[in-house]
Amino acid sequence: MHHGIGKFLAASASLAVVAVGGTITPAAADDSSHDNRVLVVVANFKDRKHPDANAMRDNAIAKYFGADGSLSSYYGQVSRGRFTFVPAVKEKVVGPLTLNENAGCGDLWKVRQDVEAQMAAKGLVRKRDWDNLSIVLPHLGCYWLGMGSIGGRFTWLNTGDNDVNEGTIRHEFGHNIGFGHQIRYLCNDGNLVDCGERAAVAGRSPMGGNGQAGLSATQLIRLGWLSAAEHQRATGSGTFTLRPLYGARQGTRALEIPMGKDSLVLEYRRPSGSLDTNLNGVYAYRVTGGAYHTASPIVVSTADHNGAVTELHDKAGKVTVKVTGQNTDGATVAVSLGGAAAPAGTAPSVPVTPAVTADASTGPATTPQDVADNADPADPDGPADVEGTDTGTDTGTGTGGAPGTAQPTAGGTPGSRSTAPGATGRPASAGPATAGAAGNGGGTGSPAPNLAETGGDGTAITLTALAGTGLVLGGVFLASRRARSRHRADQRP
Repeated sequence: MHHGIGKFLAASASLAVVAVGGTITPAAADDSSHDNRVLVVVANFKDRKHPDANAMRDNAIAKYFGADGSLSSYYGQVSRGRFTFVPAVKEKVVGPLTLNENAGCGDLWKVRQDVEAQMAAKGLVRKRDWDNLSIVLPHLGCYWLGMGSIGGRFTWLNTGDNDVNEGTIRHEFGHNIGFGHQIRYLCNDGNLVDCGERAAVAGRSPMGGNGQAGLSATQLIRLGWLSAAEHQRATGSGTFTLRPLYGARQGTRALEIPMGKDSLVLEYRRPSGSLDTNLNGVYAYRVTGGAYHTASPIVVSTADHNGAVTELHDKAGKVTVKVTGQNTDGATVAVSLGGAAAPAGTAPSVPVTPAVTADASTGPATTPQDVADNADPADPDGPADVEGTDTGTDTGTGTGGAPGTAQPTAGGTPGSRSTAPGATGRPASAGPATAGAAGNGGGTGSPAPNLAETGGDGTAITLTALAGTGLVLGGVFLASRRARSRHRADQRP
């Protein structure tokens, strides 16, 4: 339900909590709103509990609904007031609820069904009373820190020390609103024809492992969060000015350059308030068939994991892009189309009307979709886990495609090792890391079908896909760099 951002944040100042045994009050409905109501439930397993339930609830309230740095404030800021996540109940966080299952890394759908049934028994029903369900679990020694259904309603958070990571929350809810993992596309020396390696995350949004970044321009376009004046399509050669994506200056924030059936989208990122604090430059994305939500971030070198560009070219297509300057107000970009020189003082373009690119049958990207339950294990022959050079300061990621699908790439679907040097892969048949590792509470196997597991500090990443279920989950590996380094050392002759 839509509440104005200021009105919502003021309401969020109260840190009221509720125990499951108490009365739970649905938040008042506001028919003018399009924001998603989140039911946050702190849950204990039968044999494993949060060490301090009160501290965990307070932490969850702050991380989901606090005035600064929370899920709600983040999405309110990146959408510029168009959308955010609001509490489904006046108490903001419910719990602790006791599950009927023992601790384990396996069947998260069963955990979700248990929570949903217990909440329904207390009068909180899906769609009528809440849009998204987020389950805050006690610490598990699993290979994930968070899971989220792409285009769906559900997230699971694996906590530690009564704390849930805000970057992980942003990332998992990014899955809920329709995004997979953001994997960079290496175009050697800026040659847009010589592109192929997709071996690491692009740190340009939480979906690319950067919890300090806003969403990328292509993600904002997909959600309809850029106006026609802010999203321009070049119609000829010229010199264009890009305003910072999250800056105060009005103007073009996304410049789209036609490339046959594909297009190239440029954005200018620099620190803007609490967003993009570690980005500075012009960034490029390749869009295939108008699918902005699966746009591929372009880098010209693996040395810069965020991948700002200075020049890109497609000689056969007679397209050249060159960044000619940048400052706090904006960046200038010379674009040559059809081989014609880019004259100064000319910027021929047309505005692009905002349009959510979700399929008409599934509704807007921010509207969560129901998916069929499926208890089958993930495909053991799924795509490979690939290491990259990205850091994992908040939450690293693997890749993803359209909602409910896995995006195929050569050699399997790549992911990222947050601090590993270089890029190596393992056979697709290796599948994800074993979930039944020590400390997981006895669970084994994958948590649910179609997993896109996303990483945190010192993590590795994989994407496993199982066709036909319409669900992809994002999660986080807890494998250490040191252990992988020792493994590689052991394999050397």
